[in-house]
Amino acid sequence: MIEVYLCELPKEKNRIVLEKLLTNVSSEKQERIKKFVKINDAYRTLLGELLVRFALYKRYGSIPKQLEFDKNFYGKPFLCQYPFFHYNVSHSGDWVVCAVHNKRIGVDIEKILPFDWQMAKGFFTRGEYWELLNTKKERNTFFYDIWTLKESYVKAQGRGLSIPLNSFNVKKHTSDRITLTDMNTGKAITDFTCKQYKINNQYRLSVCANHDNRNHFAKLPFLVSFNKICNDLKIS
Repeated sequence: MIEVYLCELPKEKNRIVLEKLLTNVSSEKQERIKKFVKINDAYRTLLGELLVRFALYKRYGSIPKQLEFDKNFYGKPFLCQYPFFHYNVSHSGDWVVCAVHNKRIGVDIEKILPFDWQMAKGFFTRGEYWELLNTKKERNTFFYDIWTLKESYVKAQGRGLSIPLNSFNVKKHTSDRITLTDMNTGKAITDFTCKQYKINNQYRLSVCANHDNRNHFAKLPFLVSFNKICNDLKIS
């Protein structure tokens, strides 16, 4: 099953609690978190790794306190002790999300804000840009539908910016039926499947997995509170 864990940032945040929680994440994350000036940025990064640990705990029942994180050639992180536990993390605004699979997976969440038309024209295929110009939907929403689906596919591939966003076309028929097409060959991309989840009207959340069966996606994200993550992982 392809699982998606979603957590909202806690309403109350302070540096003292943050400092206490730092010992529960990797040393690399600790150093990154300490450099953030804005406390929301620090909490998003902290919560990202805590969600990975929470998902790991839910899948295996128990986890070691010291996890060995590494990165592939393109910078995508993975867990050395768990070769069949693939994960990806994304955050935007008040939300942090972690998607989990036994094969390659990518996730992207974005808060719907006004977008740059030049960026859309530069990163979208001609077909996607034409649809954006002619959509009957709210254009900001349509833009983030396509953008998050593209980002989730690139992140699932795990090859970073080596895959241009306009090298493949995204067509959203429904949230469960999304087709990807390789622009170089004109052929459908069938070894990766996408799904989009609705949180509310302010965000778009897309997941892409190395799988050809959309029925293996969880129907809904698993919504979990910050307190539950801390309680289940026995951290404070």
